[in-house]
This record gives sequence, C-alpha cells and structure tokens, in this order.
Amino acid sequence: MNTNIMNLSYEMMSVIIAGLFILMIIIVLLYIAIKEKESKRKIMQLETSIEDINKDIYKIQKWIIDNDKKTSDIKPNNETIKVMADLKADIISLQHGLQSDRDYFEDKILILEERLRSLGHFNTPSQQRNEKQILELFKNGYTIDAISKELRITKGEVEFALKLSKFHNGEIS
Repeated sequence: MNTNIMNLSYEMMSVIIAGLFILMIIIVLLYIAIKEKESKRKIMQLETSIEDINKDIYKIQKWIIDNDKKTSDIKPNNETIKVMADLKADIISLQHGLQSDRDYFEDKILILEERLRSLGHFNTPSQQRNEKQILELFKNGYTIDAISKELRITKGEVEFALKLSKFHNGEIS
C-alpha cells in the first residue's frame, strides 16, 4: 500500500509539474502576443509619422521650386542695373563719409578728454601703466590710431611713449 501511495503521489506530482509547465508556456505565449501587439502599434505610429514627414518634405520642395521659378522670371533690365549700381556707389560713399566723421569725432572726444584731464577733472592713470599698455598693444600689431582709441588717449601721447621706450631700450632712431 505504501508503494501505491508513493506511485500515486509521483504520478500526481508529474501531472502537477506538467500542468504548471503548460501554464507557464501559456503565460509566456500570452506575454509574447501582448508585446507583439504593442510593437505593431508603435510601428504603425512610426509609419504614420514618416508619411507625414514625407508629405511635408514634398510640400517644401514644391514651394522651393515654385519660388525658384518666380525669381527666375524676374530679369533685371539695363535701367534697373544702372539704378542698382548708382545706389551701391551712394552707399559706399556714405560709408566712407560716416567712417571719416566717426574718426573726426573720436579724435575730438580724445582731445576733449585730454583737456579735461589737464584741468584736473579726471584722475589720470599712472603714466607707467599707460606706457606698458601702449608698448604691449604696439607689440601686438596695433597702429598708433588704434592704440589711442583703445586707451582713450591722444595720438601724441602714444607717439611720445613709443619714442621714450626706444630711447630707454637703446634703439635711438
């Protein structure tokens, strides 16, 4: 009787294990089916997005082609070219005039600042620091005009500092 019970329990255990195994296979298959359904849904969304992008690209390309045709239809005649050349010449002369005016006013401002300094309204920076800055800028390739504008001092001061530095360095010219 004891062996029958053991045989029965082994048979029952085998059936239970087989049932659990089948149940596990069914759960795995259901999981795979659910994931495949989600993947298909995401792929459909991607396809829809790609189609929308392709439509937008087509519209943009068509718009570019239409605009190219419109601009190529416009052909300037000799009178238009002459007017444009005159306008260009006027713009260039205005630029030169503005630059010369700017230089003139910057020079005047520098002279006024120098006069105010001489009257004692501005604290003058130490002369030694100014000379070092002038020499450094000059060594870096700045012109005398650029140095005077950068440091907000007159051109004469820049020239004087450069001459002094040559005298001190033994480069008397």
